[in-house]
Amino acid sequence: MLDKGEQKVIDDIARYGWHLISVKADEHGPGFVYSVGMMHTLSHPEIIMFGLDNDFLAAVINDMGRQIRAGRNFAALGLFEDLLEGCACKVIEVSARWHSEYLGFAMWHRCYAGQPGSLRALECLWPDKQGRFPDEAGCHPGVVSLQPVLGI
Repeated sequence: MLDKGEQKVIDDIARYGWHLISVKADEHGPGFVYSVGMMHTLSHPEIIMFGLDNDFLAAVINDMGRQIRAGRNFAALGLFEDLLEGCACKVIEVSARWHSEYLGFAMWHRCYAGQPGSLRALECLWPDKQGRFPDEAGCHPGVVSLQPVLGI
């Protein structure tokens, strides 16, 4: 028997193709948003973003989902110039060692869908004002502190 939250995830995936989990910033780290269900409905890795307003992050991930549905593939990794106005974003593969810490509902859904252990996820990183990403030398410390780099 699913609880109310789990049922909402399943219903949203059936209706929209994915569900978004929003985690507020707290003393343990920055806020973040991630998708659940893109692997199931779009055959595309889930997406996670950190450190900006969660409503804004949700809008970016929803836009990425619509683009994936239309045929775009962010699993190619690298730079994408058109995700945020005025700057490129970098998409990297999330290491499996971070899945349980940051992608719990996505892991749960893979088990629910009968595919445990098969989760793949991508992190979409945004740059500092000089165009440096948190996984690059010289990136502004404030930007680095808002985006834990979960890459392989």
